[in-house]
Parts: sequence; C-alpha cells; structure tokens
Amino acid sequence: MRFKLRWNSFLPAAFLAATAAFAIALPVSADNSAAPKAAANTGINMTMNGKAANPKTPPFLDKGTVYLPVRDMGEVLGTLVSWNGQARTVTMRYPKLTVKLPFGSKSASVNGQLVALSSPLRMVDGRVYAPLRFFSEAMGTEVKWEKATQTVHMTKSDDYLRFTPYAIWLNQVTRDLYLTKDEQSDVISIGKLDAEFKGIVTTDGAVRSGKNKVLTFVDKYANPQPHYDVYELLIRNNRIVDQKHAAYDLRYEPNTSNYQVYDPKGWIEYTVLTDGKIVWVYNDEGKIVSTYDLPALTKQDDVFGVQFVGADYLVVRPGRTGLLTLVDLKDNTTTVLADKLLTGKDLAYARDNQTPYPGDTLSFAGDMGHGIVDFAYHSPFQKNTRSERLTYERPSYAEERKALPKERSFQEMAASCAVDTVSYVHIQDGDIIYKPLIGANKKDQDGIRTVCRILKKITAEGTEVTLPGTFPETFFHGMSVEFTAGDSVSIYLAGGNKLGMGNQLGGKNIFLENAGLVKEFNSFKVKPEG
Repeated sequence: MRFKLRWNSFLPAAFLAATAAFAIALPVSADNSAAPKAAANTGINMTMNGKAANPKTPPFLDKGTVYLPVRDMGEVLGTLVSWNGQARTVTMRYPKLTVKLPFGSKSASVNGQLVALSSPLRMVDGRVYAPLRFFSEAMGTEVKWEKATQTVHMTKSDDYLRFTPYAIWLNQVTRDLYLTKDEQSDVISIGKLDAEFKGIVTTDGAVRSGKNKVLTFVDKYANPQPHYDVYELLIRNNRIVDQKHAAYDLRYEPNTSNYQVYDPKGWIEYTVLTDGKIVWVYNDEGKIVSTYDLPALTKQDDVFGVQFVGADYLVVRPGRTGLLTLVDLKDNTTTVLADKLLTGKDLAYARDNQTPYPGDTLSFAGDMGHGIVDFAYHSPFQKNTRSERLTYERPSYAEERKALPKERSFQEMAASCAVDTVSYVHIQDGDIIYKPLIGANKKDQDGIRTVCRILKKITAEGTEVTLPGTFPETFFHGMSVEFTAGDSVSIYLAGGNKLGMGNQLGGKNIFLENAGLVKEFNSFKVKPEG
C-alpha cells in the first residue's frame, strides 16, 4: 500500500546548510604573485571580547595589516560573509549593515556609502582574504594589535545573538529578530520575539511548510533539573504572525511543525504550533483551521510533546509518564503505544524507568495509510544503533482494512502496469516533492508508460533480497506508483546506478544496477510550478 505520509519524517531534518562555511576560490589565472603564502600556523592570535577566537584558517600579517579568509570572517564577527564570483565582490551582512568590497577596488560600500580602503582584498592559495580591521570597524568593533603577543584584540557589543546553521540574529535588548534567506540576500527584520532567555539557546532552524515557516528557539537551563523553554514562531511574508511558548522538564523532543494530507488534487500542507497543552493547526493561508486541547483529549493534566498531527489523530508524549500516546480522533480513544508494541523487559523499562527521564524510546515514523502507523524503536538493551520498525493498526480503521483488495506480487503489478491501471505516480527526494504523474491526464501518459517499463525491467532482471524490518539511514528518494486496483509499489534510488523496488522499511525488495534506468528515473524530478 502507498505511504500517505513520508516515512522518513522521524529523521532529523538536515535541510539547512551552514551559510558561512564554504571555501571561496578565484580563477587560477588571478594574480597572487605578491601575496604571502598562508602558513599552517602564523603565530597570530585573536580574541573577541576577551575570549580566544579560533578561525579555521589562521590569519596572516602583511605590511601591518591582519588578513583573514572571508569564509572565517562571519564566524569571528557573528556576521554573514559571502563571495559573489560573477561580481567578484565580498559582501558582509548584519542587521542594519551591508558592506560590499569588490576585488581589486580601492574603496568599499558601507550601507551604500563609499569608503576608501587602506588595504585591498588579497588572494592566497586560491582563497580570498580580507583586511580584518576594515570589516571589524565597519560594524563598530574596536580592534587593538598587541605586538608582544602577536594578538588581535577585538571588542564589540554583545547586543546580537547569531544562530547557526541558519542566518538568524536576535537583539538581546530589543528582542528584534532578523534573518536572511541566503548569503546573497539582505538581512531583514521580521518582528519581535516574546522571550527572555536564561540558559543555552539553540534554534531548530526555519522549517518551511508551503507559504508558512516555523522557527523554533530552545532555551535549556537547570531549574534545578534540566528545563526547556521552547518558543515557536509562525512566519509569513517575512513577518512573525504568531508565536507560542511551551515549557518542558527533563526531556525535550522537537515538536512537529508541519504535516501533509493527501488529496486527489495533490498534497495539502498544514503548519503546527503548540504550547504543550493546546495544538494549533494553520492552513497555507496562515489561518487557524483546528485546535486540539491535549489535557481534555487525554484526560491528563500535563504538558505534552507533539510528535505528529494527522487528519484524524495525534501522537503526543505526556511529560510525567513519558509514554508515547496515540489520540484517535475518529473514535475518541487514547492508546499508550508501549502497551501495544512492546513486551517483556522493554515494556517494563518503559513503565518503570526514571533515569534520565521516565517513559519509552518510541518515536513516530510515518503514516502508511488505512489507519496503519509506523514507529521507530531503539531498545535500551540493544547495542546497535539501528531502530526497529514497529507497526500499530488503529482499530478505528479495521473495517476499512478488511475491504482492501488483496495485495499483488511485484510480478503481478508489473505485468498489469499501464496508463489505464495507474492512478498516480508520486515522486520525492526527502522533503522535496516533485510534480506527480496523474493517470487521468493525457500529458502524463507517456511518463507513466516509461515508469511501467522501468518497473517491468526491474522485475524481470533484478535480484530479490529480503530486508530486515529496520529504518534506512537516509531519506526516501524515489517514486510511489499507485494502481487503480488499490495497491502500490515504490521504486527508489539504492545508491550509485542501482534502483530498488519494494519497501526500504523491510521485506522483499528487488534491486537492479542499470545506469540508463537511473537516468530515466531522475528525469521525472520536475518541481511543480510556483
């Protein structure tokens, strides 16, 4: 049966890259004959507000000027520094400040005003180096050189906190929040964060759900045991339109921020915020379409972590018991999942363990459709790090499952595959959803014929392997072929020039190494318009 939701939703999202950690290279033909060679250790030290600053590449001193690679400038100064190869310009971005320095120029632009340069950019071993003092002083940083210890001492206001891997700044005094979508875009103010931080603050990054973005800040401190204040922001059109605060003791698992529901016309995106007691669901226009009162639904006066929100159920974890719970909105029941999925010492551990916090180690993994929900479980008694796949069948869907047609073999589905037997072909790369092929659309029928040919070739020439019931270590990169008969099969990239057919979550699969088929498979990755 086809997955109604991506099974990889339990994996950590690694979709935001560090914006400042990249090498900056110029064409080999650039003149660097007069530049000194960058040494492994130049003996130059750096401090920022009295603390050692250790850039990845050591700075060098030339004619009284300290130079630092622009890729490290942002990390040292808390700014975003980028290189535009086409314009041959270094740009430093910061709240209310944009500095541009063209390679070879004797002047720079500071917020649009030209400023003369005493030292130009340099190129050493293929990397662009910038004069540290110029960029530092452009943002109001005091710079002093201590010759005796070969140390650059920098002092600047700590008004702004910079968060990585995403380019986010928070003014600790005014609580104004700034961000930029990438290293080539200006920093903009999106509003004020209603929070007072007390400990170590991290951010989960901005998770995009259609036109909405959710930005989460986590403030961890001892109270006296570990405590987490979690601030969730809903962002639309570069403005904060709503924010919620949840407080958790002992344990914090990232709350879900979005989910999808399948509709014949395509996937419908929803965004989720919670304060640990109430769950708010927003549509793609930023309007609240539903709310869920978790204490009322579970009959527990508690604070809840929210792992998943679906069309007619929720998966939550109450703080005091720590036992993952499914709330079925279809029949108004609640189920402690450990009681259904675990046995023996694993169940005893879930029920009795208190260290470091009570509860089980189950986590939501994916909705497989027809009331079948998968969970990942890593037993505390197993030394390996792979999660076991456990399946729970919601009783509220028992009659629907009985009415499902008998699932066919790979060979039977391949033999029947044709434009009049395929309803949809859904294609995805992790969190990226591509334009589907729809059997009823004449313009998609050639593509469906190609998919059927790929399916038939894998079935005829591939090697069948039975995979264990565990979760793969990578996101799903493939297509799901849904038949009018009601069943479906997945075709996925299995590494290199190999395609797999079946279910990466376990059971029978067929593998075929064929570079031509992989090329055809990849040709279907077309992003939808808009």
